[in-house]
Amino acid sequence: MERYYEKSDKKNFTREAIIGLGEESFRKNYYPELQDKISDLEQMYARNRALLSTIPDILLVSNQKGQIIPFSTPSSKDQTMIDEILNSEEYIRILESGVKEVLDHDILYTNEFSITKNYNTIYYEARFRKSEYNEVLIILRDMTERIQLEKQLRKLVDRDSLTGLYNRRCFEQQLVQLTGQNLNNITMISIDINGLKFINDTLGHLIGDSIIMKAGYYIDQIFGELGLVARIGGDEFGVILHGVEETIIKEQLNALNDLVEQHNRDSLTSTLSLAYGYSFHKEGLVNMELLYQEADNIMYQSKLLKKDSIRGTFVSTFMKALEVKDYISEGHVARMERLAVAIGDALSLRQKQMDRIALLTKFHDIGKIGIPDSILNKSGKLTPDEWKVMQTHSIIGERIAIESAEIREIAPLILKHHEYYDGNGYPLGLKGTDIPIECRVLAIVDAFDTMTNDRPYRSARAAKDAIEEIKHCGGTQFDPELVSVFCRIQASLSPTQ
Repeated sequence: MERYYEKSDKKNFTREAIIGLGEESFRKNYYPELQDKISDLEQMYARNRALLSTIPDILLVSNQKGQIIPFSTPSSKDQTMIDEILNSEEYIRILESGVKEVLDHDILYTNEFSITKNYNTIYYEARFRKSEYNEVLIILRDMTERIQLEKQLRKLVDRDSLTGLYNRRCFEQQLVQLTGQNLNNITMISIDINGLKFINDTLGHLIGDSIIMKAGYYIDQIFGELGLVARIGGDEFGVILHGVEETIIKEQLNALNDLVEQHNRDSLTSTLSLAYGYSFHKEGLVNMELLYQEADNIMYQSKLLKKDSIRGTFVSTFMKALEVKDYISEGHVARMERLAVAIGDALSLRQKQMDRIALLTKFHDIGKIGIPDSILNKSGKLTPDEWKVMQTHSIIGERIAIESAEIREIAPLILKHHEYYDGNGYPLGLKGTDIPIECRVLAIVDAFDTMTNDRPYRSARAAKDAIEEIKHCGGTQFDPELVSVFCRIQASLSPTQ
């Protein structure tokens, strides 16, 4: 007996067979209409497939039992993320929870979660919607770019761009929030960088910015986990602590001092000095404005006490940096001073002028601390732009000297020590005797010692060659009368000297 599913006259269910093409049947009467319907369905399918291929979201579908599968064939990129999600119990629980919420309440449900892989975090927004057939369509949208942008914008609003600490706006918000509350152990610390303007004027704002960042880093390292640390001005920082005992505050400030001292031992040029004051509220209603004012007043007193000593420290540090970096070669100052004194004696200069020359031989190049090493040690000829930068060292040196009581008197001489006798020097273009005698003497002895000793960028020249060069420049770079005195002194010296 032949079974019904093994009949020999069974037909293939092709497109033509379905619509009755080639059959003598009443169904042929519907052929045009069916053909139109099938064409419409095929067109709709093609549109949907094209639409799905353009959607950047990951599409999943779940049945009522919570079995989740891809809704369409994913791209290779999406397939990796789909595998990551469907093979994770944590993410499956998130999706199953959303599916249950939709099936139970018949609502559009939204949830957010993130996936971290290879140190990268991808943020997803998951939307769940039930279909007419009780399936749940799940749309996973990559929200990483938006969330990262939101974080960046939030950081711009709340954080200082240079140090990454909280800004003044957040600091003042905290003051307002705490004022009037009944709280215990509230501390306000006001911290200021000593000599920042001096650093900016002498070494430049890039070095000044690095000092600000370093100070912020140290302050945050000490107090960041205890409370709010904010940069509230150019060189000012504010710290608000809640629930920290006063003894701990003192210990932390001592730890901050230790960090600063270690920094200064390790650093050549970026000397850091902090002035600070704090006020402590033990209990009761808080007036943050008064606490801030008290802390700021104490800090300012500390700053005034340190003002002169800090400037002296900066100058000493700069000189040591010049020596370490070989801007002042070994014995350079002593040799220059001996020769300058000999010229001064021959000219019968007054003792005050001799003292100025002695100081000038030591500090005339202090402004080079603000010139990049790449320019100072360049072996070839400086470019016009590099030469402009090099010329600023006399101006920088003057600024440094003005801030130091020990060498303030020779600040104008430091400014003018590169003026030429014929007026072609810098920075003022002075000419002849308008150039101070101390600077004219220094110009000769500095040039001679520089030529006759090795420098980082060239080898030493013979003394006789250097003397001839100075003679040649008499009347242009050098005072011709002083050149004559210099030559007589050199002729009287023995070869060993």
